[in-house]
Amino acid sequence: MNHTSLLLTLVAIAATVLECGYAAIGDQFAFKRVLPEPRLCIQDGCLQGRFFNGVGADQYEGYLGIPFAKPPVGRLRFKNPVRNDPWSGDYDATWERSRCLQKNDIFPQQTVQGSEDCLYLNVFRPKNVTGPLPVVFFIHGGGYSAGSSSMAEFGPDRFMDTKKVILVIPQYRLGIFGFLSTEDRASPGNYGLKDQLFALRWTQRNIAYFGGDPKLVTLMGNSVGGSSVQNHMMSPQSKGLFARAVSMSGNALGFWNYNIDRLDLARRQAEAVGIVNATSMSTDQLVEALTEVDGIELVRSIDKLKYFYVHPIPLYHPTVERVVDQDTFISEDPRLLWESGRYEPVPYTIGFLPNEGSFYSSVILTNLTLLNTLNNNSAKFIPQLVGANHPVSVQMLKDRFFPDGSDEQWLTEQNLENLTIMISEGLFYHGIVLTVKQVLALKDQQAPPLSVYYFNFKGPYSQSYYDTYTFGDFGICHADELLYLFKASGLFADFEPQSPAWYMANGFVDYFVEIAYNGTAGPLCTIESCQLLEFKNSQEVANPVERGRINGFDEDRFDFWNRLYAMQNYWQFKSLNLDESVSQN
Repeated sequence: MNHTSLLLTLVAIAATVLECGYAAIGDQFAFKRVLPEPRLCIQDGCLQGRFFNGVGADQYEGYLGIPFAKPPVGRLRFKNPVRNDPWSGDYDATWERSRCLQKNDIFPQQTVQGSEDCLYLNVFRPKNVTGPLPVVFFIHGGGYSAGSSSMAEFGPDRFMDTKKVILVIPQYRLGIFGFLSTEDRASPGNYGLKDQLFALRWTQRNIAYFGGDPKLVTLMGNSVGGSSVQNHMMSPQSKGLFARAVSMSGNALGFWNYNIDRLDLARRQAEAVGIVNATSMSTDQLVEALTEVDGIELVRSIDKLKYFYVHPIPLYHPTVERVVDQDTFISEDPRLLWESGRYEPVPYTIGFLPNEGSFYSSVILTNLTLLNTLNNNSAKFIPQLVGANHPVSVQMLKDRFFPDGSDEQWLTEQNLENLTIMISEGLFYHGIVLTVKQVLALKDQQAPPLSVYYFNFKGPYSQSYYDTYTFGDFGICHADELLYLFKASGLFADFEPQSPAWYMANGFVDYFVEIAYNGTAGPLCTIESCQLLEFKNSQEVANPVERGRINGFDEDRFDFWNRLYAMQNYWQFKSLNLDESVSQN
């Protein structure tokens, strides 16, 4: 071969490499054709996305960091979201944008991270979509104070491998930026929920361009994401934007949604960052002053408002807006709305896990300093973990969960596990069971189709590792089921193929895909009974249980928490000089 022929051959090989790409496999090179990156146009402009490899052999399309509202910065801080402007040219949707500004107190020793410019969402779809597919719109959890749409936690691979749904994961403002309320026009609040609402409206306008069906949107969330779902069901603003709803380990009826004086919190927050006369200035002046504070300082100062370690985690949360206008998200107490059936009656699925409270308790139980601090202040700190501070309710908790402890130190070696049980029941189970009971109490024509699942599968990984930085066994913990829906490559290695966890992940994803198509999956609750669909190691379905008796959450337990919170509500409303008739609900 002469030099010219050799040169032409090398050029041809180089061109092939550039066109196809290559991957090193051991000492060999395997050539793989690099397809043109996906591109599509929506109402605001055109998007340049990218291909990702699924868990299986197929690829899927990802469009990352799409803006659905203007950056809520400067004068838009503490304001309702504003629709973003269209763009010209191709928007680079190949990389994720920053998470919302936060300090993730769910995990120990966290620093401030993120940005106020964070109202972006990710959209994933199977490659070569052929027809309108149902849409899963997923809202992340994080105590209304942390979380993001990051693929490192919410990798869509398993959903995409089914080729049956399109996935939308938005971000929303958190903490003070998402939920500051002065209980008047100065700052009505609920900005984080309104961000979610904006993302839902964006989905309705644009999802057809991705091959999605806007009439088949499943609104789904975990933890406070699940609470958000229930709030959207009750908000007239969200009506018609989704066709199914799923709340995973979250509800809007729990005590922690209602145990804060919002205006008092706003003033204490202002004091924490050094604003002079924070307690006496007008609410307009207060919000103006908070608008001028550096965002990182606002987040960092949250530590000054905690009563013990990082508690309460959901310090800022949704509120009832007292001034009603066209942008009001919710103007009545959600507890009254839900009890009276004033919500969108879409098919509704609720789920929960065995050891929900361990994400609070495990951190304390693995830190001797925290444990001793809690125990030495038992009567002051332990009741606040479940929203109790009236002397009678404090004693109720002591008698039920820690009878062998002294009045000064409730915790003993024998009753430590009761701390997790108490938090699980008060923080999660009571609100979930109340939600189910009140749906079943409605007349048939009012009640939405309702199903309940119980995720009781123990796999090789647990969120408790990142809660405690230990390999301690804390059972099946809060948010553990997410590892079977999403590929959390930033947290854990994927499950071994053909392993029990691998099979469970496939089955669990199929369960939610069926919900996306049909509204519900598994047995439906009726007035007579509520059969529980249990996901467990044997992968059997649980036996039917009596109405209201969800996984042994018997009437005695439910009655205990009902009495405790009814008394708390009565005492709280009476101290605020409000109508006592409201406190009875």
